[in-house]
Amino acid sequence: MRILHLAKYYWPRSGGMERVVQGLAEGAAERGHEAEVLAVTAFGDPRPGQRRRAAVTRAWSFAPVGTQELAPGYMRAAWKRADVIHLHHPNSLADITYALRVSLAPLVVTQHADYPSFKYRLPSQYVLWRAEAIVVPSLAHVALSSELRGFEDKVTVIPFGIDERRWELVPPPPPGNPPRALFIGRLLPYKGVDFLLRALEQVPELRLDVVGSGPELHRLRTLARALAIEDRVKWWGEYPDEDLPRRMADADFLVLPSVSVQEMFGMVLLEAMAAGRPVITTAVPSGVREVNSPGVTGLEVPIRDVEALADAMRTLANDPRLRERLGAAGRARVRQRFTVGAMVEAHLDLYRRVRGPKGAIVVEKPPPSP
Repeated sequence: MRILHLAKYYWPRSGGMERVVQGLAEGAAERGHEAEVLAVTAFGDPRPGQRRRAAVTRAWSFAPVGTQELAPGYMRAAWKRADVIHLHHPNSLADITYALRVSLAPLVVTQHADYPSFKYRLPSQYVLWRAEAIVVPSLAHVALSSELRGFEDKVTVIPFGIDERRWELVPPPPPGNPPRALFIGRLLPYKGVDFLLRALEQVPELRLDVVGSGPELHRLRTLARALAIEDRVKWWGEYPDEDLPRRMADADFLVLPSVSVQEMFGMVLLEAMAAGRPVITTAVPSGVREVNSPGVTGLEVPIRDVEALADAMRTLANDPRLRERLGAAGRARVRQRFTVGAMVEAHLDLYRRVRGPKGAIVVEKPPPSP
């Protein structure tokens, strides 16, 4: 089967969508299918380096236009033979490209998130109308998405997955060191890192590693200085994806303090859980609550509640037995529900279905939480 992924970016760009596309493309290629990814590249992107099984075509972007890229070569490169086209939203360049591409190949769309602005909705709605199936990773995506209204009969739920084997090799934190929390992600307002820093102020025995960069970086570093916690925070900036297990190895637990449903899933939670680290999340009503099981794989606190977040971090910092129990349960949960192998097999089955006789594709509920 020839599978063409219309993505925005690809490895070694690091992000949740990029990890999903990579897992699907590489997983299909490992199983003998012809998988190709079309993605955008720009000045300053890390070099790919390691050879991959899936073919990758990278279209040069001259400049970003808002949240999108100006990459004319993307449209030319999309004219490839395919048995299935898999388009990853949000990506208006891919929407326009598909609308201009004459193809009888069935279309599958993964709705990672809605567009941030209504100005992108017209091509998006056309693509969703043309799609044979729309994939979301959680039931919360269906409930929260305004773009999917009217298309619910096309939706199927396939949880995102990771290569758990990579994270099982992460050793436990070095003994004798002060407890250390970890944040990994883009430094954007909805990530809630300012609340994390204010909570850290109240837990003097705890250290924090921040991996990632973004427009909030300078404001957050200023806040850390104002709170007099700068000596307990390490700012790592952008980190190569292949080296992230090194940062995880130093951490006792991971914190994802998001303050809005823009945090739709949280792939980094799966990576921490697979590494045997407990997680702390906020009660955002998104797929995050279908990943972390409070009291089983980690702790959950109310959104924007600095005191509750500080209490949760203090609890994990001072209770190694609790960290071990939650971490072991998180690793088991990933193996059971969130592996890249299960994600790939479910998508290959979906591709076969959309290529076969036309029929209704219904919403599939994920298995009940253990």
